[in-house]
Amino acid sequence: MAAPARGGLPPGGLGLGVDAYLEFVGEEYLADFVRRGGAAVKLAVTGDDAVAARLHTGLAAVADAEGYVYAEVDAASVRLHLADQLFFAVSRQVDWLAGAAGTVRAAYQAVDFPAAPDELTVAAVAEHHEVNPGELHRSVRRHLEQALLGDAALGHEFRLAVHRLAQHLLGRGDVDDAERDAVLGWLRGQKVPAAALRSASIYGRIGRHSARSMLTSLARWLASAGSAGLVLDLDLARLAVARRPPAPERDGLYYSKAATLDAYEVIRQLIDATDTLSSMFVVVTLPPGLLTDEARGLPTYSALHLRVADEVRDRRRANPYAALVRLDVRVEAVP
Repeated sequence: MAAPARGGLPPGGLGLGVDAYLEFVGEEYLADFVRRGGAAVKLAVTGDDAVAARLHTGLAAVADAEGYVYAEVDAASVRLHLADQLFFAVSRQVDWLAGAAGTVRAAYQAVDFPAAPDELTVAAVAEHHEVNPGELHRSVRRHLEQALLGDAALGHEFRLAVHRLAQHLLGRGDVDDAERDAVLGWLRGQKVPAAALRSASIYGRIGRHSARSMLTSLARWLASAGSAGLVLDLDLARLAVARRPPAPERDGLYYSKAATLDAYEVIRQLIDATDTLSSMFVVVTLPPGLLTDEARGLPTYSALHLRVADEVRDRRRANPYAALVRLDVRVEAVP
């Protein structure tokens, strides 16, 4: 067993293969713990780019099989050190209208007038059940207000946004297509005129101060809107690039030392929030070099470094429950 380099993490967690780890994640986390409202953040050190690609592909497949919304974010294409950019990257991979449809369907069910899969308007549901459309609208609208606007676990602006999306699906004219599109654009980080959002009582952009609340609200809402929750796959390999290549060879984003530390801070905040997070599983992929690099690696940011260090470990067996795991990493390659 190789000894840890000065300032790096000890070499616990060896011996795990990607396939075995994905099977473990599916059974122990996605099928059980996270499905019941739990949350976890894992750092996965991959032996090379091919191993990382297998992890991303496999995680997407496992998440889909278990009914989760899967979102992959690569630091090479998204400014991961900015929490709002992280949220927007995730948001653009979410089918917000499908989630809103799940919320509306649950509202109809709650008032004892279940909707057909392809008909969510009040008029269609009222006709199917032979009830007064006005009375049904009042009942389902009241339930939506209680379920969304009354849910203090969701961020205030998040509640307002998804409530308007749900109202649009009722087809009663409370929210027109223009307002729906404005809300969707706002959620995805697009430039939306303030006037277009005024009727939704939304008056500012999603910023770094509110992005984490929006992300955690998204996972909780997804779990109540028909999916099992959110699986977030973050790739930090680009942080290991210390010097930008010549302009003709550049591909995507590159990170200064300060931006790298900010990216670690975003991950640290997610780890510290796991006690209050719900229905979210996060995998952060990084190359072995970031475990020991004292210029750009985890040792440069002790607040994160100490949270994932192997404090207690069996040197003879890997621990798949650990906060940091090493997947298909050769012993000689471990720092």
